[in-house]
Amino acid sequence: MVGFQAIEEDGKAIKPLAPYCDDPQTIVHEPFIDYETGEIMQGSHYFKSLSKTILQYAEHPEHKFEGDIGILERKHVHADGILYIGKEANNIDEEELELQRAQTFIDEESIKQKILALTPKEAREYGIMQRSTLKRMKDRIQSDGRFNFRTKEVRKLVSRF
Repeated sequence: MVGFQAIEEDGKAIKPLAPYCDDPQTIVHEPFIDYETGEIMQGSHYFKSLSKTILQYAEHPEHKFEGDIGILERKHVHADGILYIGKEANNIDEEELELQRAQTFIDEESIKQKILALTPKEAREYGIMQRSTLKRMKDRIQSDGRFNFRTKEVRKLVSRF
């Protein structure tokens, strides 16, 4: 069983490591090994108590809100643009960064609503020449709501909306 670091000695954190026990409350009174140094030590003051953990959690600064005390206001995020991220996000470490272009995100629901509202004439203006293509897109949205934003036709629409 591994305890949480409660104190430091000589600038080094003490991390208690003790054999498994059915009653974890007794471990704090038994000898243990320091995880970092391998030294055998003993004392309950080396273990971090649950009350201390809870108090530290309550006192932890909140980075998502403006201010320090009282009723806090949520920080706001301002997006520069929208870009669809697909499977390539899984290989992001293999991709070169494009620092010239702003990161963008697609509001999928608004795109779906715009496609559902398209007339065949408007679709032709956007580059969707076949009425059947537009109908299939609308049927897919209406049937299960799942929609592939990576198809050629959808990319044409997204780039023009």
